[in-house]
Amino acid sequence: MTQSLRELIADAKTSGNWDAVADWCESFDWSEGEDIPVAEFYLGCAAAARPRNESQIIETVSAARANGTSWTRIGQILGTSSQAAQEHYSHLIDAPEPAH
Repeated sequence: MTQSLRELIADAKTSGNWDAVADWCESFDWSEGEDIPVAEFYLGCAAAARPRNESQIIETVSAARANGTSWTRIGQILGTSSQAAQEHYSHLIDAPEPAH
């Protein structure tokens, strides 16, 4: 049965034997990897830790938006729709329009 990298790392932490992780890294076709902006990477990390750290998600959504990430992409990373992401976070991160 093929293990995911996360499973291999968990096994290595338990056993202290990192050979399977090294083998996986050496055989992985890195050309198939997805290039994503740093802000989107951190947003994904924050989303994975959401139950523990909603404030970090707000910060990383703000950084992603400041770097031009669309609400559609933010929704994808957070595992929700673009509309739900925008409704939940826009009022927390977007600066209000100046009054005239």
